[in-house]
Amino acid sequence: MDATTINRTKSAIDALIEVQQLWIDNVPEYDLSDRELVLLKKRLNRAKDNIQKIYDDNEEIMNRAEELLKKENPR
Repeated sequence: MDATTINRTKSAIDALIEVQQLWIDNVPEYDLSDRELVLLKKRLNRAKDNIQKIYDDNEEIMNRAEELLKKENPR
């Protein structure tokens, strides 16, 4: 994987950490304000988009690796 993939992965993880912090800050009610809901939407979209791009860009090599492992370790 290349540096772009690593940066996308970090960005996705950072977005998910921010989502987690929103939930932690709102325990136990989980009653987010409109501002927090908009922030939640933005962070989830950022994570989703980055994860989808990582998957799309690397699907072929991941599938190849999976097939090689299946050949090495047949069940």
